[in-house]
Amino acid sequence: MRGWVTAAATAALITLAVPAGFAKDKKDNTANQEPTVWGMQSGNDGCVIFRETQTVTTEPNGPSGFTTHTVNELEVLDSMHANLPKKKYDETKEGLDDLANLGQQQHLRFVKIPKKYTPEQLEKAKTMCGVTP
Repeated sequence: MRGWVTAAATAALITLAVPAGFAKDKKDNTANQEPTVWGMQSGNDGCVIFRETQTVTTEPNGPSGFTTHTVNELEVLDSMHANLPKKKYDETKEGLDDLANLGQQQHLRFVKIPKKYTPEQLEKAKTMCGVTP
């Protein structure tokens, strides 16, 4: 019986320790992400560099708790020869349709980089826009 208790206690400790260990080892891989380009691929008159962001809202949901809603957004970091009416656009069908319409009207190329971007990713995005440092 004593061996069984020891084995159960060891298994419980391993179960508790393993997730914490994995959480520490988990790395943010946004440094490996390449910038994403869309819109006018050639013959563009301007360019906009966006950074991915998220907005999380929490609303009370009666006695059962709360409802959390996450919206992915595109925040304007830099723009060249572009006139955008807003600094943030929801990454929804409607928001992307608005950007597509603006892109067609103004002949724009769009470049998206991660929220936690590196200086190299920003420089690569600027190069994709046709801006050289």
